[in-house]
Amino acid sequence: MRMLQIHSDGFSYALKRRAIKSAEEIESRSYSTDDSCLVNFIAGETSDEADIKTASEMTADLIETAAKEVKEQNLIVYPWVHLTESPSKPSAALKLLKNVEQILKFKGFNVVRVPFGWYKEFFIHCKGHPLAERSKVVDITTQAVRERDETEGEDLTAIHAEATATSHFYILEPNSKLTEIEKFDFTGFEELRLYVKYETDKDRTAHEPPPHIELMKNLELADYEPGSDAGNFRWPPRGLTLKKAVEERVIAEMLDYGAHVVQTPLIYDYLHPSLKSYLQRFPSRQYVVRSGDRDYFARFSACFGQFLLLSQAQVSYRQLPMKLFEIAPSYRREQSGELAGMRRPRAFTMPDIHEIVADVEMAKDAVRNQLEFVTKLHGELEIDYEVSFRVLRSFFEEHRDFMNEVVAAVGKPVMIETFEERYAYFTFKGEWNVVDAQKKSACLGTIQIDVENAERFGIQYVGEDGKEHYPLILHTSPSGSIERILYGVLEQANKDKMRGKKPHLPLWMTPVQVRLLPVDDTLVDYCQELGSELDKVGVRHEIDDRSMTLGKKIRSAEKMWTPYIAVIGEKEKSSGKLSVRRREENDQVEMNVAELTAEIENKTSFAPKQRLLLPKLITKQAIFSREV
Repeated sequence: MRMLQIHSDGFSYALKRRAIKSAEEIESRSYSTDDSCLVNFIAGETSDEADIKTASEMTADLIETAAKEVKEQNLIVYPWVHLTESPSKPSAALKLLKNVEQILKFKGFNVVRVPFGWYKEFFIHCKGHPLAERSKVVDITTQAVRERDETEGEDLTAIHAEATATSHFYILEPNSKLTEIEKFDFTGFEELRLYVKYETDKDRTAHEPPPHIELMKNLELADYEPGSDAGNFRWPPRGLTLKKAVEERVIAEMLDYGAHVVQTPLIYDYLHPSLKSYLQRFPSRQYVVRSGDRDYFARFSACFGQFLLLSQAQVSYRQLPMKLFEIAPSYRREQSGELAGMRRPRAFTMPDIHEIVADVEMAKDAVRNQLEFVTKLHGELEIDYEVSFRVLRSFFEEHRDFMNEVVAAVGKPVMIETFEERYAYFTFKGEWNVVDAQKKSACLGTIQIDVENAERFGIQYVGEDGKEHYPLILHTSPSGSIERILYGVLEQANKDKMRGKKPHLPLWMTPVQVRLLPVDDTLVDYCQELGSELDKVGVRHEIDDRSMTLGKKIRSAEKMWTPYIAVIGEKEKSSGKLSVRRREENDQVEMNVAELTAEIENKTSFAPKQRLLLPKLITKQAIFSREV
């Protein structure tokens, strides 16, 4: 790209005739202003075609710098191919000019872009000061341009920064004792030892499928989608029932916490200046989405939409802390060697809350409060987990009492990573992690104190002094992504099986809580009457109305990990007592419908009611992937 810049007292142009067949169609053939403006004559070059996005960003940055130096808000973007002997293709030149226009508008400038592909006359009046006439050249072949391979669209700045950050690892115990990991006695803390090793080795590659993949297929919860990109999953009705149950549980907890529940878009513009800056500080790989002649990226969290929404909100100090929450379908283009079922997918559903606070002390109070619901939700998942905190060393030293308090609340030794300089936007990051049978780990819930993004996105609140202030922001995933939750509970079930226990899913999220087994076809109608009673109290159930032996029906229900299996014969119909096999208790008891529903309600009262998303009669159900 080559550019001539003239700081002018006024500017005008008039279109004369088409210079190329593909000249832009326009409504007005002329423009004139008497206002001061910075006129930017721009020629796209063949070298720009290698990376139009980078060339656009660099050009816009040069214009912004010049405009600030001459204190100018009004910009003219003028296509002028005569500046170069190596012009780019017209389509590439037009794309560059449109990108530059959009970036500058996002930055708050008043921009007029002169139509492309026309012969024009123009009038200009150069101001004549020392900075009024300048020329610029952008040659992206001399820049550190990322390669266009399978990672196209990602910004590696933060990934490299995280990889090269200087860190020190410790174990902090509830009694406030801090020990270097090499000197800590891990006796009795085997999973913590495995987690620390995984984190310090930083090997994320998967060499064999983790156990949960086969389990989720056999239980008909989720499966790979061959018609999509690797790491994208489909959810049959049973899995979708579980997924919706988890989502509604987290939403209910966030409403109780006082959150505003919102919904924001899936894709965002690479050229938005706040987002561009944010991507450079967040270690993540983006999916590129092409729309028209522009590149967008699929979000990897709810941050973008919530931050842009908050930047336009009117917030008073009286409303702090303010909380926004969203269940956000998200995408992260993990490297193919790192994909491992639900542990590291490319498509995931992230419950994401952002809490706006005035200062560090309010942020610490928010962490204390959030620890309560994070601990509660992870307890309801019935999984073993390990906790870590990644903290800027200066924060750790200044707020050591707070760190001791947080670890005491966790109630067991945790891994502490301190880093000397911030490689991302946070000074404090807590993580709740699952360790699986492959000795790999994945983070579920997280709490982070963000010290950058309020200013980056223009998020402010009006303080008690009547002035606007930038807040701090807590990024929190209360439970972790729904996909990671499924990974966690299935890996826990596999560990339970290896320990000699019957594997199970938490009762409140399991798709079918009760399966009714009529001993013959004449009892199906009675089972449906019983089902109506279960429906009234929100107990999810199905009826095995297939023509097969009772033994086969029981084995089928057992293979699906059904928590309560009720056999219905003439004796049960006459007495009103059901013969119920309870999976977790590993026993068989007699109880009536009221006693059965009361037991289930007692165990699941904290969770919203979720309907079963498939027909109740098994003969009416399609078989997607289950064995029976």
